[in-house]
Amino acid sequence: MTPPSDLAAGTPRQPPTAKGAPHPIRVVTSVISRTVLGSMVGLLVWAQLPVVALGWTAGVVQSGSMRPALMPGDVVLYQPPPRDRTPAVGQIVLAQDPTRPGHLLTHRVYQVLPDNDLITKGDANSTPDSTPIRPTALQGVARLRVPWIGLSVQLWRAKQPVPEAIVLLGLAILLTLAALPLHSRSQHK
Repeated sequence: MTPPSDLAAGTPRQPPTAKGAPHPIRVVTSVISRTVLGSMVGLLVWAQLPVVALGWTAGVVQSGSMRPALMPGDVVLYQPPPRDRTPAVGQIVLAQDPTRPGHLLTHRVYQVLPDNDLITKGDANSTPDSTPIRPTALQGVARLRVPWIGLSVQLWRAKQPVPEAIVLLGLAILLTLAALPLHSRSQHK
């Protein structure tokens, strides 16, 4: 509303100025960085909720043997295997690797043998795995894939410091952009 003194003096009404309004680039970078960070936090929560609430197991994919279904850096959530039945052909399982003691293997069930041992195969591999997996070696059956959220863990384990540094630098930039105030200090004077 125009003050009565301005009307009486015949002063034309001026549109409100944008003084004090945040710069559009600052708003866009803030919204994008906060959206990305919020999505990452949501994915982290989503990846941990079944572990905490249901007793599932979470694992970070380390190799490309299951491409394109699973990519390095994906987090896969595994439901404990049912003890009364064998996983079906086509299901992705987590098992103790029979060829590398102390290591885990995530592959798809390729064949169930008469004694319920499993022959597995990575989707990107040309041949099935040579050593069968005993049912007692099963750790879980894949139920959920959370893409990319474990990328920094995968790079750390693979001892790839440059790509990991790039990921961490990107995260630091996102955090910095998200924390910047929308109004600069000069606009408050």
